[in-house]
Amino acid sequence: MSLKFSLSTLILLSLISMSALVNTASAENDDKIVIMHTNSGPLIIELFPEDAPSTVKNFLKLTKDGFYDDLIFHRIIKDFMIQGGDPLTRYEGGFANIPMWGTGGANYDIPAEFNTIKHNRGIVSMARGADVNSASSQFFIVHKDSNHLDGKYTAFGKLLTEESYETLDKIANLQTLSSDVPNDLVASQIIKAGVITRADIENPPSPEELDRLDELISKPTLTSDRYVNTEYDFSLLPPKGWTILYAEPGSGPNDPVITFLGEKKKLLQGIDKYAPYIYINVNELGTKTFQESLENRIAQYKKLERSGGIEIQSEKISTILNDQGKSYAVYLLEAKQLGVLPNVPFMQAILSHSDFIYGITYSNHEQYFQSDMAFFDNTLKSFDVVSEKSLKQLEDTRINMAEEEDQLGGGCLIATAAFDSEMAPQVQFLRELRDNTVLQTESGSAFMTGFNQFYYSFSPAIADYERDNPAFKEVVKITLTPLLTSLTLLQYADIDSESEMLGYGIAVILLNIGMYFVAPAVLIMKVRNLHKLQ
Repeated sequence: MSLKFSLSTLILLSLISMSALVNTASAENDDKIVIMHTNSGPLIIELFPEDAPSTVKNFLKLTKDGFYDDLIFHRIIKDFMIQGGDPLTRYEGGFANIPMWGTGGANYDIPAEFNTIKHNRGIVSMARGADVNSASSQFFIVHKDSNHLDGKYTAFGKLLTEESYETLDKIANLQTLSSDVPNDLVASQIIKAGVITRADIENPPSPEELDRLDELISKPTLTSDRYVNTEYDFSLLPPKGWTILYAEPGSGPNDPVITFLGEKKKLLQGIDKYAPYIYINVNELGTKTFQESLENRIAQYKKLERSGGIEIQSEKISTILNDQGKSYAVYLLEAKQLGVLPNVPFMQAILSHSDFIYGITYSNHEQYFQSDMAFFDNTLKSFDVVSEKSLKQLEDTRINMAEEEDQLGGGCLIATAAFDSEMAPQVQFLRELRDNTVLQTESGSAFMTGFNQFYYSFSPAIADYERDNPAFKEVVKITLTPLLTSLTLLQYADIDSESEMLGYGIAVILLNIGMYFVAPAVLIMKVRNLHKLQ
């Protein structure tokens, strides 16, 4: 019994000792501060070993070894960040290999330690490549809040003094070349870097509580491997085993927010290998409707096709039913990117909910493009919203989206005829008139319900024939012009009651009966009478 007690006591003591050693090591780094003397002033950086222990340890080691001495901040983007730590920028009697700046490191990589620290002004974070575990020696200091980087880069420090912020502003305001390299290399140079303690600083500021993310937001990929993006309010399931590549600092609004890279496959001929990928880009709708944003995208694709940039294989509007049983209207484009060898085929799905429009794009070598299409289909079907608010908004708009799901190439003969023509804005106006005026009254809603049942009993067949026969499409467009023109008269009507809706509605119906039936009948009768007289 005493032996067992002794063993358990020893184990407990050893665990306590190990814990104490870890805490002691952490405490040692807690008090350490890095100071970088630059030609523009000092940069004093406090460190956060509890959030990024390996990163802080690496940063301190490189500093003590003199790794950062004589390097420059080689990448400067005002109002975003300044980046340094590349050994290729070291001044050795002069600067050389400028085109290669930004590619150097410490000849090893360290693992990512994404945490909840927000990338606000003054935060120091590790630079990296597309691989999240590719950080080495390069780091950046945030000039102005850049919260799109939160949870995607390892934040490990922060500027400590007011003088450090003044130095940051001086460097960030340097004039730069088109490659973001500063014109004045000397002003952005780190003369000497060293490690000090907080006690070495005269009148150090009191520690401030860091601005942090919520725990959920800080994890871009949950334990189920489902990618969740709360900033843009969507989630999806990437193909199993594919590498996740996050956006790099300085990414524009049209750049991918996330990319999934598949395993390379050897081509059937030669020794080359090719990897498929799926990427997602997101834009805010702003004041535009989904239809307006979509038409703008389609116009850009048409322009690219005319200029020889792409070759469109097919395009259509469809409906996807995701894994949770929710339906989305989706514009699907299949095309080839020209001007590169080999020509790169791609498939893009454009959909929307709430305040965002999403593009989900799949590309692969033409040898495997069709056979690997299931990766794209499964990813698309896994798309879902994140916030409950968005879920409710989606439910509220689903009826309208379902009515319009085939407007570019499906069941609506009017929209198919007007697609990519001068009539498209007029059709969009009529949709808004329907939603904001006609459907706001009981009689209008009742009429639209009955009309849709009748209209969609024959419209899909005509729409299909329009797509197969361009000449027939032009005939339909000409035929529809009087109808669309008459319906726009409702924009001048002040409809505030059921009786007014009925009155104006009946008037427009009678007007169209007159144009399409009475007027032709009268004309035919006149022609027949003239023929008899002759």
